[in-house]
Amino acid sequence: MDNTIVLFEDKKNCCSCGACMNVCPKQAIEMKIDEFGYSYPFINEEKCIQCGACKRVCAFQNGVEVKATVEAYAAATKNQDTLMNTASGGIFSQIAQNVLSNGGCVCGVALERSDDTLIPKHTMIYSVEDLEKLQGSKYAQSVTGDIFQRVKKELENGKQVLFSGTPCQVAGLRAYLKKDYDNLLLVDIICHGTPSTKMFQDYISNQQKKLKGKIIDYKFRDKKYGQGYVSKITYQLKDGKVKVKWIPGKLTSFVGLFLQKEVFRESCYACKYANLQRISDITIGDYWGVYQEHAKELKDSEMSNEKGISCILVNSEKGQKTIETMKTDFDLISSTKEKIALHNEQLNHSCEHTDKRNVILELYRKNGYEALEDYYKKSLGYKKYVYWMGAIIPKKLKSRIKVLLKK
Repeated sequence: MDNTIVLFEDKKNCCSCGACMNVCPKQAIEMKIDEFGYSYPFINEEKCIQCGACKRVCAFQNGVEVKATVEAYAAATKNQDTLMNTASGGIFSQIAQNVLSNGGCVCGVALERSDDTLIPKHTMIYSVEDLEKLQGSKYAQSVTGDIFQRVKKELENGKQVLFSGTPCQVAGLRAYLKKDYDNLLLVDIICHGTPSTKMFQDYISNQQKKLKGKIIDYKFRDKKYGQGYVSKITYQLKDGKVKVKWIPGKLTSFVGLFLQKEVFRESCYACKYANLQRISDITIGDYWGVYQEHAKELKDSEMSNEKGISCILVNSEKGQKTIETMKTDFDLISSTKEKIALHNEQLNHSCEHTDKRNVILELYRKNGYEALEDYYKKSLGYKKYVYWMGAIIPKKLKSRIKVLLKK
């Protein structure tokens, strides 16, 4: 009788959260990259004892208890420094500051430099000074590694832990822990899908060749030119000089393809968490369409789209208590989950791809990232001028007009 364990029958049934790898008592599971750059768990049969722990822990296939949203807000932190260093309203950063200031620790995604590239990786920080590492959106799947094990260790030591991730990562952690902890606060993002870590690394390598320097930091969304998709690249030349370049995200192949939803992993197109049944204490994201839903309230608010406005879904008593105790730190407008869902399709259904995805992935598999870069550039056509004008010029003109009005 063949007792071989099959972790998944179809790639769409694996989100690569890493729970199975973390739970294995014999360290028989490792994450490997497929031909398109996506990571999947594989079992070393020589180490495997067929205990089945990996199958039982899979939240993506087995499900996990969901939570119902009890409150919803449009929100932004009142801390202007925090607000301008985050992608939207700075909600995660403000909550994280609160946890860290009270002696807790925070898990989120940082871009770590390794092997001449950047790796989005879940990491744990213990001080407010390190929070900058976790700020900002990362539009690639993060490597979770042994972070679930580290979270459990801190929880059992009595430390307060804030864990932030995509819904499938949060669900994976909950399944791994097997029980709720009073000292654990879970925050998930409204996820639009995750391109592969390998594709992002190849993109960074490609950019380094163009810039003839080493990229030391990359922000997918920087607010120098207002709220939107303007990327900030910080790089170092061979002579040691550090330079900064801003570029509309849609002019870059990686962000552009991300926005087209054609380069996500298979599970993203069959996401179990793309709905209003949430799995965290607090769900956060951009409040797209906020002026359509709350124009009147925003007239009397300090919040603005230019600086960034978040949406918050409060999904548990623990989440309620967190927001309630921090209300003086936020500008808040009461909203509803239905209004927020109107402008966030991932709260209604998973994303869809076209046949173009197969073309893109095959091109990447056969010819590497440079071929993908050429493909995307050719596809832009006249739109590249529109993107430049839409992202950069208006902000400059606004600044110039303000100067002229002061004279």
